[in-house]
Amino acid sequence: HTVLRDILKEVQTSMVPRTIVREWASTTFQSATDYWTFRKVLTLQLSLAAFVEYVLHLTRLNPDILYLHQDSGLMNVAYYKFDIDDNSGELDSNRPVPFRLTPNLSEMITNVGVSGPFTASMIAAARCLCHPSFKIQALLRAILRDEMITWHKKNMGADPNASAAAGHGATIFVDANGMQQPDYKDGEKVIAMV
Repeated sequence: HTVLRDILKEVQTSMVPRTIVREWASTTFQSATDYWTFRKVLTLQLSLAAFVEYVLHLTRLNPDILYLHQDSGLMNVAYYKFDIDDNSGELDSNRPVPFRLTPNLSEMITNVGVSGPFTASMIAAARCLCHPSFKIQALLRAILRDEMITWHKKNMGADPNASAAAGHGATIFVDANGMQQPDYKDGEKVIAMV
């Protein structure tokens, strides 16, 4: 891995310096007000995307899936999906780092931005989720429902008998004698996994 790390460092220093995004923004936004507004909106957008990635156990937010509106600083994420463990069907939360900022993005939003608006918007979003609200729980359940059904069907698809039985609303399980038996599960049991 040291060779790859050395190659990455060489590319970062010679081809893509840490200040490339900041330099682009300063040449694009001539007035200080426009530059400040762009940087603040970008900081808030990155903060909320990182917070949602961590809290909802979403797939990793990489720079290649970020789309940045150059006129406003608003950010779109090309795709997010829940990071579900293929074996257990549970949300996978084993990450060494909950989110990360690339050197270019951290240079753009500055240390003051990270300790100021970036952190403050994460705290504000966390406070909104801490207050009991059944609307949020219902929305998350509806979103996770599709993920759990997809995971369940994928696991059933590994066994040809299970996929044949799935057409009849049944899954296959192995009983104590080692025999495969159909298990006619109600769809709500899969949803209850959420």
